[in-house]
Amino acid sequence: MKKIIMIMAVATALFSCGQKQDSANTTVASADSLGGTFSSTDEKSQIIQNQIKAAMSGDTTYKWDELADDIAVFYPSDTIPDIKGKKAYLADFAANKSFWENPHFTFLRVVTFKINNGETWTNVWGTWHAKGRYSGKDITTNIHQALKWENDKETQEINFFDTKFVVDEMAAKQAAEKK
Repeated sequence: MKKIIMIMAVATALFSCGQKQDSANTTVASADSLGGTFSSTDEKSQIIQNQIKAAMSGDTTYKWDELADDIAVFYPSDTIPDIKGKKAYLADFAANKSFWENPHFTFLRVVTFKINNGETWTNVWGTWHAKGRYSGKDITTNIHQALKWENDKETQEINFFDTKFVVDEMAAKQAAEKK
């Protein structure tokens, strides 16, 4: 009988400790508005992986349904969007694929963050390689993007990488067209 009472007392104490710890974690999480969870296997990360596959292969049949009609794209050193709207985004995608031969990543990470303040962001980090169709230059660059989601639509794409290689390739295209 003493053993049963002792087991019940220990079980009650362990259960109580577990309850207090869980409520402490909830309190900490609610106090940290920028805390949250992240995953690389969630639906949004997979959507971005599919976008990247379409972009790398030049897939013109990809639907891009996840883009908001008013998506805004920002490149480094700008505080106003460089591209505004789904139609402009898709036109830029179509034009951009003509600049590169064999675009691919040798390192790629795609992770979606669900933040306690209600925001959802997907971040992309990678090492991108291609050959310029007009310059003939081999390009290797580190890519970082932050993609904001609202109502399951991608509303912002913020790029944090040096885009000089794109400007150089555009200039090489213009020079080739003048010949």
